[in-house]
Amino acid sequence: MAYENEPADSMRLTPLVIRKMRFPSKMRGYDPREVEEFLALVSEEMTRALGESDRRRQETEHLKRVLGQAERRERELQETLTRAQKVSDEILATAQREAQLLVQEAEATGNRIVEGAISKAQEVESKIAELIHRRRELQLKLKSTLDLFARLVESDMEEEPRASIHALRADRGSTG
Repeated sequence: MAYENEPADSMRLTPLVIRKMRFPSKMRGYDPREVEEFLALVSEEMTRALGESDRRRQETEHLKRVLGQAERRERELQETLTRAQKVSDEILATAQREAQLLVQEAEATGNRIVEGAISKAQEVESKIAELIHRRRELQLKLKSTLDLFARLVESDMEEEPRASIHALRADRGSTG
């Protein structure tokens, strides 16, 4: 077995090598035409098998690239989700702190308003008590004044008959 002067054990088997393979003729050997047809069939089958193998290798490489891209996207998505969760947690914590501050401010404002209202109520009550006291004083003064006028009227009423009598007497004494 020989291929263009190459030793048989160093030959790499390819479809081209199979096609160009020539066997020396010997007595009672194989029919050279049938051997060549068989070699052509083997060469075609090997060409198809190598093509299929190459196609699958390329497909495998393509799928590995796609898989690598998908894995990168998945990692990026996981990282994005993790960052989004952290941001969400931070926003929630900030909102809770702000809500607590607002509640504290509202409570402080409410306390100031209540204290102010209590203070105003105490001022009003104090003024009402003062007005009640003044009214009582005025009532007492009025009563004293009325009592004084009543005594004056009574006194005047008692003196009037006496004055009339004195006037009559004085009139009589001058006429008679």
